[in-house]
Amino acid sequence: MKQPNFLKPGDTVGIVALAGKVNPSAVEPAVAILQSWGLTVEIGTSVASGYFQFAGTDEVRRHDFQQFLDNPNVRAIFSARGGYGSSRILDDLDFSGFLQHPQWLVGFSDITAVHAHVHNLGVMSIHGPMPKSFTQEGGELALETLQKALFGEP
Repeated sequence: MKQPNFLKPGDTVGIVALAGKVNPSAVEPAVAILQSWGLTVEIGTSVASGYFQFAGTDEVRRHDFQQFLDNPNVRAIFSARGGYGSSRILDDLDFSGFLQHPQWLVGFSDITAVHAHVHNLGVMSIHGPMPKSFTQEGGELALETLQKALFGEP
């Protein structure tokens, strides 16, 4: 199993909405937390998009995620929230750039389909907290564990 490089201060991470639509203000606390870890955060257009219950059309979500997958300067990609929708775009994604420069993919719920796909490609990912849930009560330990996992700390 190929392991993406651990993060370090100054690295860039991305937040995309692969499934259900999200209020952009719901990810603002997560952006602040990621920045407090020394990371630069890029927000995908899907985070502010909406199409019925989805965070934009399939094409918007696919294009947004593909841009991050193809960018070797983005070291981790967070799914903003779960819901339903990532399996609708999965077959239309090109993982060739991702395989050359693996990134941490982080999330749970609907993004589990993406985790399964990248595991079949032989790359590790993290089934963990998503930006929308970063500040949920009782989630401090999960967030601390996520930070340590991403930065390669025990």
